[in-house]
Amino acid sequence: LHLSLRRQRQMCIRDRFWDIADTFIHLANENCKGAERGQVCAAMMYAAARFNAFTASVDAPNGAVYKSELEPAVAYFRTEFEKMLRENFRDYAENFKSYHPEKS
Repeated sequence: LHLSLRRQRQMCIRDRFWDIADTFIHLANENCKGAERGQVCAAMMYAAARFNAFTASVDAPNGAVYKSELEPAVAYFRTEFEKMLRENFRDYAENFKSYHPEKS
C-alpha cells in the first residue's frame, strides 16, 4: 500500500517526536550516573517549564500580550503534562514486572 504524502509526513513528525523524547530520556539517565534521580527529575521539570515559557514568549507579539495570555498558556501546558504523566504512570503500573524484573 502506498501512503499519502500527508500521512508519510505525519509519520515522520511523530517519529521525530519520539526521537527527541528518547534523547531527553537518555540524557536524564546519563545524568543519574552523577546525581540523585530526584535531582535529575526536578531539573528536567524545571527545564521543560523554562522552555515552555520561552516557547510561549516567542509566539507573543509583545510583552503585554504575553502577560495577558499567561493563564491560558499555563492551563494548556498543565493539562498536556498531566495527560502525559498519567499515560506514563498507567504504562508503568500495567507493565511494572517487565520494567522492573528485579522486583518480581
